[in-house]
Amino acid sequence: MEEVRELMTKRFSGAVALGAAALLAVAGVAPAAAQDSVSINMIGAGYTDRMQPYYDDLAARFMEANPDIDVAVEVVSWNNIYDVLNTRVAAGDPPDIMNLNYFANFAADGLLYTAEEIVSPEVLEGIIPAFRENSKYDGVEYAVPDLASDRLFFYNKDVLEAAGVEPPATWSEMLTVCEAILENVPGVIPYGIPLGPEEAQAEFIIWAGGNGGTVYDGENWTINSAENLETLEFLQSLVDAGCTQPSIGTSNRTDAVFPLFAEGVVAMANGSIFFPGELETTYESDVNWGTTAVPANDGKDSITLGVQDYFFGFKNEDESNQEAIQAFLSFLFEPDNYAGFLDAAGGFLPATISAGEAMSSDPALAPFIEVLPSAIFYPSDQAEWAAVQGAIQQGLGAAFAGTDKQQVLDQIQAITEE
Repeated sequence: MEEVRELMTKRFSGAVALGAAALLAVAGVAPAAAQDSVSINMIGAGYTDRMQPYYDDLAARFMEANPDIDVAVEVVSWNNIYDVLNTRVAAGDPPDIMNLNYFANFAADGLLYTAEEIVSPEVLEGIIPAFRENSKYDGVEYAVPDLASDRLFFYNKDVLEAAGVEPPATWSEMLTVCEAILENVPGVIPYGIPLGPEEAQAEFIIWAGGNGGTVYDGENWTINSAENLETLEFLQSLVDAGCTQPSIGTSNRTDAVFPLFAEGVVAMANGSIFFPGELETTYESDVNWGTTAVPANDGKDSITLGVQDYFFGFKNEDESNQEAIQAFLSFLFEPDNYAGFLDAAGGFLPATISAGEAMSSDPALAPFIEVLPSAIFYPSDQAEWAAVQGAIQQGLGAAFAGTDKQQVLDQIQAITEE
């Protein structure tokens, strides 16, 4: 327990973790009684199919207590959420509240309220300090973390046993394990690689990080580095050896890799902290699975990808939506409501100190907490990250469909120089 508590207080120098002290009960912020009624709308991320019912109930209870504020929440899948948001922003009609994994580009354009303007002081003080550090643009907090996650390497125990191998720890072992599965367990795809538009950036950063590669080193964008090119070449070697599913450049986690793993057709895949819950509930899978650290290049250290999502608020023309936004988000972060949010989201690391303390003894979280000190996080405090992420999602797959890999990386790098 002491190790977990120490992790919770560290900044994102590669280590993030859950908190140690209990959060005082969070009080909602009441809107000014003298104002006319206000309507606000929110886009929520579709973590699971339970999110819309959660928000419908939350909004109904909030509006009953705050009859002068009307709240409408639309939950959008991760496959579409970026396009939906960007279309609305381009049309001059952004949502009042957004739930997403980047925000800095909007802060750079002066579109957002600060974090202290969209939640109560009690809520902000109750957020794990390390998460707050990653919620800044140009030194100012513009977003409020809602949850976080990291990744582990999932494997089918029965398949690996039948192949006579242990889970791989290095890239060379990865190839050996893949070849053993192909030889000894016919009909099973050794490794599922999702490099399609849903989350190609995650798979890329996980493998590149295990080769000493980054997309941003704290000062400069490093997308077209030698380490990242070597990473793509290694992934190509898996494809060439027949170790992956077809068309990895268009395959997503949710519509290809995860269902195939749940069916026992794919033997190994990178998965987030919510994946065990999905295997049990969404897929009703009986696969005998285990987890280990993501394999790294020989002689390099294994890393994990840490992901942090946020709530942030868009200003309207006269900023008349600010108090309503603050009231609703503060209501969401009340302990019982926030516990419901985490439950509906399907199993993530919480963003609040109190919830972190309550969940730190959960054995299901232990392996994910263990790898947090090695986490690399998205550079979401950089205004260019939204464009870079989109370019990786839409363009990286071309590197596995005939386009020169260095050219693909150079094209993505060029976005940071525009």
